[in-house]
Amino acid sequence: MKAKEILELIASPWCYNQDIMKIANLSASTASKVKRTIEMDFRKKNPTKFMPSHCVPTKEVIKYFDLDVEFLKSIANIKTNEDTNE
Repeated sequence: MKAKEILELIASPWCYNQDIMKIANLSASTASKVKRTIEMDFRKKNPTKFMPSHCVPTKEVIKYFDLDVEFLKSIANIKTNEDTNE
């Protein structure tokens, strides 16, 4: 998956199973386990905060996978600049 595509996925406030599958290149069952782990950790830390069913906060997904958003932005910009120069 390209950096720009990952940035588009994490631009949303919530991540679904499909998003986690795409971000980390996981199977559906593994993505579901990851989502469940993120959800349980989030609920332990923030028991009173609202979280819709079937999704988790994107911020928590970024933390879980230790995504370097600034690096992804720089790569996406480099690719965009290369594409416009051609």
